[in-house]
Amino acid sequence: MVVEDFKGFWEWLIGGVNYANGAWLTFLFICVATALVAIFVGYLVAVIRHGPFEAFYVCAKVIFQAPADILGTSPRRIFAIARLSAKEAIRRRVVLVTFIIFALALLFGGWFLGTRGEHPERVYVNFVMWGAQILVLMMSLLVSAFSLPEDIKNRTIYTIATKPVRPTEMIVGRIVGLTMVGTGLLATMAVMSLAFVWGGLNHVHELDLDNPVEASFAEVNERVTGRRPSEMAIKEAFTTKSSGHDHVVEILEDVRAADAPPPADMKSVIRVEDRGNKKVYYRVQVRNVGGHSHSAIVDPNTGEISLSGAKGFFRARVPLYADRLDFFDRDGTERVKVDVETLEVQLDDFGNPITEGFNIGETWTYRGYIDGGTSLARAQFDFSNFTPDRFADSEMIPLELTLSVFRSHKGNIERRIRVGLQFESIPEDSRAEPIYRSEVLEFESEEFRIQVKGIPRNLPGSLISPKGEEIETRFFNLFEEYAKNGRLRLVLTCLDENQYIGVARADVYFRAAEGVYWWNFFKGYFGIWLQMLVVISLTVGLSTVLNSPVTMLVTICALVFGFFSADIRELTLPNRDGGGPIESFVRLITQQNMQVKLDESVQVTIMEATDRLLLRLLEAVTYVVPDFSRLNFSDYVKFGYNIGENRIMVAAVISFAFCFGVSILAYFSLKTRELAA
Repeated sequence: MVVEDFKGFWEWLIGGVNYANGAWLTFLFICVATALVAIFVGYLVAVIRHGPFEAFYVCAKVIFQAPADILGTSPRRIFAIARLSAKEAIRRRVVLVTFIIFALALLFGGWFLGTRGEHPERVYVNFVMWGAQILVLMMSLLVSAFSLPEDIKNRTIYTIATKPVRPTEMIVGRIVGLTMVGTGLLATMAVMSLAFVWGGLNHVHELDLDNPVEASFAEVNERVTGRRPSEMAIKEAFTTKSSGHDHVVEILEDVRAADAPPPADMKSVIRVEDRGNKKVYYRVQVRNVGGHSHSAIVDPNTGEISLSGAKGFFRARVPLYADRLDFFDRDGTERVKVDVETLEVQLDDFGNPITEGFNIGETWTYRGYIDGGTSLARAQFDFSNFTPDRFADSEMIPLELTLSVFRSHKGNIERRIRVGLQFESIPEDSRAEPIYRSEVLEFESEEFRIQVKGIPRNLPGSLISPKGEEIETRFFNLFEEYAKNGRLRLVLTCLDENQYIGVARADVYFRAAEGVYWWNFFKGYFGIWLQMLVVISLTVGLSTVLNSPVTMLVTICALVFGFFSADIRELTLPNRDGGGPIESFVRLITQQNMQVKLDESVQVTIMEATDRLLLRLLEAVTYVVPDFSRLNFSDYVKFGYNIGENRIMVAAVISFAFCFGVSILAYFSLKTRELAA
């Protein structure tokens, strides 16, 4: 899964070292700019109604009455209006129709989804969450767009307007009431979706053998089967088919030192042999198919092997990402990122230089690449809070990698690109303290899939003095010595000459103790609830000014803008090829290359200045509507990653801040509207 934002909640809110990058400043700027625009528009409307001089007093009166109205808002009256709004929404039967459509989709959806493809859990989760998102947002749009305008049209709102009810109570009451209806519908859909996903994916297999003991397994023969066996596999068998597939069951010959810890899962061990200073564990493993597997359990008395239900579909990985990723050149120097125009080193929010890997010609620069062979090129990951209490099994730490491969020549086509892993300690003072450096762990890369490597707690390595001299060589403890201060460095290298390994910060992480799947599933639906709140707030706010059809049209445009605001914001980045909108138009009609700099002139200077102003305005507009990518957690559930508390708090603050701002604007709009006329 692609992850580019690693900021914590407070870092996002405050902005790290550079407070100008904090969300609070952006919110303050939007509030001030929106207030100024609203006052200006309100004054123009008042001028049309009352004249220029009287308009000033009318606007001032409305503004000075606002604090008392807002602070005097009654929760009791809000609840009363919310209850009436909820009843009205239910009577419209849009909610019932939405529920029926979703139920029918689940009833017949299982016929077309199936479990034969690669990662069917992603198809199931995407189906239910995408369907729930579309239906709930459309339901919210239809119900809220017709709520207030219909009351004004039918004159039923006059009964409320003549009572001691403030405009804030009318606005907030409708938002709360419609949100209550949507919450009930969404909660029901979430429970039904979880049951649908669980029932559609969970299945069991049995071994397709008359006598499921070790002697019944066939010898592994790659030439006959045409399938590459697992490492250490010596025998194999097959399971029965279920849900359109079967699994290969292998017996692994796991050779370990006599004093080394045994395998974590001893229930899968058939027998143990002593070979002097070594022990051999013969254990059963079920090969992964379609993103899932099954646990093998061996009866110690009869030797019979039973298989558990599907494992791997219902996951909530908790990744421990690196705090920093640095790339190093062939000669061992950092590859810092430099601005092409100013030639200045680019810094992050904490003032540290940003590094980048080799560019192999890809337009998508998400991953940086490492040159292989004898060069000193490497990717260096620095982790913090690396403590044993964060892992379910502190004896074997799961490290997961998603690597990309670029071959500059064919090489050995029968073998994948080799990768090296090495661990180092990060001392407080590298000039005075020695460092622990492990031996290089070699493995073959597997592109387009997550590789899981079990890192043992004790690793062979060396203690290196500050002068680079080797002090001691033995097994060192991963937590007590390599990461004695909670900080650990992982060095990734490519071992094949003139081949490249691509990696991003989110591609390498330690998997901490996993979260609860059903709770993570409901957190994904909480993101849909936040989107629903934004839509209801925006639609109710717009309906104080516009009629129902125009309100729906403007809200749909805002939704499209919110879903693609991140992509639109990329268009406003400086130093883009072709310049701004005016410059791009000039290049288009004059047929000039986008990468050729225009001749210096007064016209070009004015054009570039105007483009910069237009781009800044476009960038500012992208922050008015919430970025829906921050409120959408479906990818985390789909790819089996836990939704962290930081992301939930960021999304909640964005949604509630938007709801608060829209409610204030709707208050002024309804306050100045002549309802009693």
